[in-house]
Amino acid sequence: MSEWCVSNVGCGGYTGLYLNGSHPTLEDGVVTREIVGNNAWWWWGYSRECGAYNSKSIRVKACPGDYYVYELVKPIISSPQPMYCAVAFQSISSDPCYNYESLDRPWRANNESGDFICDDMFSWNGWYRLFYYGMDIRMPETCVSSYTCNTDINLWLNDPHPQIEDGVVTREVCGGTYWGSCCDYKFRPIRVKACPGNYYVYELVNQAWWCSGYCTDVNTISQAVSTISPNIFTGSSITLNYDPCNNYNMLDNYWRSTLNYWSMFGYISDHDDTRVEWDGWYQLFINGSSAQMPEWCFYYMSCGGFSSLWLGGSHPRLEDGVVTREVYGTHYDQCSHYRSDPIQVKACPGNYYVYRFTRPTLSIPAPVYCAVPFSTPSVDPCFNYTSLDEPWRSTNNSYYNNYYYYGMCDFNVEWNGWYRMFYNGENAQMPESCVNQGMCGTSEPLSLSGPHPQLEDGVVTRQVCVSSWSGCCDYTSHPIRVKACPGNYYVYEFVKPMFCGAYCVEASSQSISSASTTTETIPSIESITPPITTTAPPVDPCYNYNVLDDSWRATNNQHSSQIMCDTAVSWNGWYRLFIQGQSVQMPDTCVDEYSCGTHAPLWLNGGHPTVEDGVVTRDVCGHWSNNCCAFQSNPIKVKACPGNYYVYEFVSPTGCSLAYCADSSNINSTTTTVTPETTTDET
Repeated sequence: MSEWCVSNVGCGGYTGLYLNGSHPTLEDGVVTREIVGNNAWWWWGYSRECGAYNSKSIRVKACPGDYYVYELVKPIISSPQPMYCAVAFQSISSDPCYNYESLDRPWRANNESGDFICDDMFSWNGWYRLFYYGMDIRMPETCVSSYTCNTDINLWLNDPHPQIEDGVVTREVCGGTYWGSCCDYKFRPIRVKACPGNYYVYELVNQAWWCSGYCTDVNTISQAVSTISPNIFTGSSITLNYDPCNNYNMLDNYWRSTLNYWSMFGYISDHDDTRVEWDGWYQLFINGSSAQMPEWCFYYMSCGGFSSLWLGGSHPRLEDGVVTREVYGTHYDQCSHYRSDPIQVKACPGNYYVYRFTRPTLSIPAPVYCAVPFSTPSVDPCFNYTSLDEPWRSTNNSYYNNYYYYGMCDFNVEWNGWYRMFYNGENAQMPESCVNQGMCGTSEPLSLSGPHPQLEDGVVTRQVCVSSWSGCCDYTSHPIRVKACPGNYYVYEFVKPMFCGAYCVEASSQSISSASTTTETIPSIESITPPITTTAPPVDPCYNYNVLDDSWRATNNQHSSQIMCDTAVSWNGWYRLFIQGQSVQMPDTCVDEYSCGTHAPLWLNGGHPTVEDGVVTRDVCGHWSNNCCAFQSNPIKVKACPGNYYVYEFVSPTGCSLAYCADSSNINSTTTTVTPETTTDET
């Protein structure tokens, strides 16, 4: 039976009953002990009144063979749903002072904070000796400040540590310092033993109680322990007398995959690479397929651990030989919050890499080396792909236009293999820069964080950015593989995103990319789509535009009673601006709020091009709340035309109420002859 206060709604009832005193020894014979129960205010176990209920006393006897017997009686019914409580109490086959696992986790110290690491993520098994960077340390015996030890509810012993002559003892575990009390929560007791050499071992158990974690007390650090130092590479040059490409260990852990991100939602695995005895070189695999370390920031609590480790630089080439690379760990949205010891890397013939992994830095909470798939497709994906032609993925399509409140969601798609992107039958590609939140028919659009590869690059891996309310690339999804193909197109190996977002397609780039019609002949492979003809418009947008003559767009139309919003317009192609028949242009400086018949007027950020510049892309800003670029709307394409006018490829803005402005201060009376059948009146 328990000898300490037990939280309510435990032991199968409501009021947990425990002994109000210690168990007897063999020589004590039969003794009588009081039985008490606690009183709790809240159903989830917060207790301030230990011993609030007194039940009938019982008799207890210690027996040869290390066990106890109890003369149990019916409890007093004044305590609600009383239950006698039991705790595990078993014989120890070997002395735990010499049969323990070392637990060197400096982030558990009571002077550390910032994370919420929950000990129910670890598979506790047996006895542990606590260290702090190789020095002995103990659990605290007194109250610990809230939110320290890098956890939510910090755990400490509610009694002093034992003496050597006490042998194995059981100690109550307290947690929480939130209500002016040092032991707001009562946790499962643990067993402790004092060992020769002035150290302690603890039989730590899974508390399975909210987000709690065992603490260590920096005030108890003692002399350094003489142990064998791990084989850690310090960054100095090492001459190898063997080729690691032919002498490595296979490391095949499916949970190292960056796709293993369910830990973000509470399904945390018990993995920590500081507990691995690293020895030599390793090649990474995921379920038997070749893999490599990611070269970019990845979300924390992925790859089966808490801190996701990634390579702080590109992989080497064959001719580079053995190189040294930094290793970083992610902390929430801070990509390089942690810095581990550098590792050595080598590129090997056969298109794979080997890594000389070492024990990660101990101050990093539960670090794990991450892996991403890295293998050569058996069939060239340039001729073995699925066509993806879904116009709602366009960068100028707001998800507010969809029937779904949160827009489309690629998390629900069963992606399989390689894909080529189209927009209404025309060749298209993913954007390489930030896309505003809410575009591409989804709440969280996905874009490439960097340029597309060249033909000679072959298959490459690219990071995928998530645009959200907090910024352009504050979050990243799973990386994807990309390949440039003959015929000026790309194929993508899409995977299920980490978030409920959608892969974007850049819709407007093809309308001016070519002046000819190209027919692609695709090999006859059963799993691919039929040949597709891509046609680019052969007409210069200077002579193939829509007339946009809306007087309310004038910059001198301020504080209008009718507020306009350009997300409601079905934009299509190129436009030339007029005010009452006179040619004008967009303003390329900040415009006052509440101008142009809208709340946040849109102006061109970057100046207009010259005729010789051809087609250029310009950012578009919206003035609001005394910030000239409070709204960064979707960029547009602009071209300067002979005859001193401009044409614009307008797209839907990012939200309401935003509208494109026409600068009334530079009305140009120059007339230009246009072909009537190629112009329409948008109004």
